[in-house]
Amino acid sequence: MRILVVVQRYGAEVVGGSESHARVVAQRLAMVNEVEVATTNALDYWSWAPHFPEGESMDGPVRVRRFPVTGTRSPTFKDAERHVLFEPHTLADEQAWLAMQGPHTPGLLEFLRDEGKGYDAILFYTYIYEPTAAGLPLVPERAALISTAHDEEPLRLVPYRALFQLPRAFGFLTPEERDLVHARFHNSHIPSEILGIGLEPPPWHDPEPFREHYAPRGPLVLYLGQVSEGKAVDELLADWNRYRAAGGTGSLVLAGTARMQIPKQDDIVPLGRVSDEEKYALLEAADALVLPSHLESLGIVLLEAWQVGTPCLVSAKNKVTSGQVMRAAGGASYGPGGFAAALAAVLADRDRLGASGRAYAERECTWPAFDARLEQLVDLVAN
Repeated sequence: MRILVVVQRYGAEVVGGSESHARVVAQRLAMVNEVEVATTNALDYWSWAPHFPEGESMDGPVRVRRFPVTGTRSPTFKDAERHVLFEPHTLADEQAWLAMQGPHTPGLLEFLRDEGKGYDAILFYTYIYEPTAAGLPLVPERAALISTAHDEEPLRLVPYRALFQLPRAFGFLTPEERDLVHARFHNSHIPSEILGIGLEPPPWHDPEPFREHYAPRGPLVLYLGQVSEGKAVDELLADWNRYRAAGGTGSLVLAGTARMQIPKQDDIVPLGRVSDEEKYALLEAADALVLPSHLESLGIVLLEAWQVGTPCLVSAKNKVTSGQVMRAAGGASYGPGGFAAALAAVLADRDRLGASGRAYAERECTWPAFDARLEQLVDLVAN
């Protein structure tokens, strides 16, 4: 079968959940299909500045077609976004915002228009960017939309209403995403498959040095990901300080690129980016992983924590991650003011929660299980 994956950025160097998922899907499908990727030459999603060479290249068995981005994102984009998302505005304002957001790739759209009918199935990531928003309507009869949608303001914009009626099938990352899209767009008649993700077994790692270092201080609570207000790390720091002020002990370790100021405290440890081996060593050494983010399409880091038997704490504001924790019985959710109590409950039942999470990850994230779900999605489009 001949399959095309359309995504705004692509490559091993690209940091992004949707883009990483798209690359995994392309590589898995290429094991038994002819798979190509249509993407841009950008690495950075903010500026869309050129980075990769234009034209064709190979990523293992996957042929990658890179099209140039025309222009970079306007410095006034955030002002236009604020106006469209939070102030009275017109449909023309929304359309102008979509055009400003980009990435604008006329060559990619022309390729879809001219060559799209030559593919049995075309998988589009994600709903919000132009390659999908303008590209999918060119080939709706052979399109699947992996929308990676969550409950955010852009999902309410008028130009997206038609988009969510067009594909032959949807690939959702979680049941919560499916339910959100069905409730918002009344499109449950369109077939869908819940994909989740497949995971490689953890690489060799040694948690003992981290345990020996942090154990004398009390529980090791780990945050793993981008350290930014956008990921609600500021809220996590406030919750942690309230927990400590009430007599709680331990260390909060932040592993990931820092995009915000981190207070200089002995009990808050910023490590910056870590290797895969260090990541899994930290995950296994931790007494609990905490993910405070309100907006996630899929909590991959939760699955990675469960691979090594570590329970998780998530914000109750996030239906996706709360749903994952509930289905796995692998941790707890916490609301405003509830962090300390939730942490105490998880620590008191760590082994059972961690074992339940591990069983869930082993059941849902094997490659055969993921490949079967991918095959079902492709069959919904191609047949």
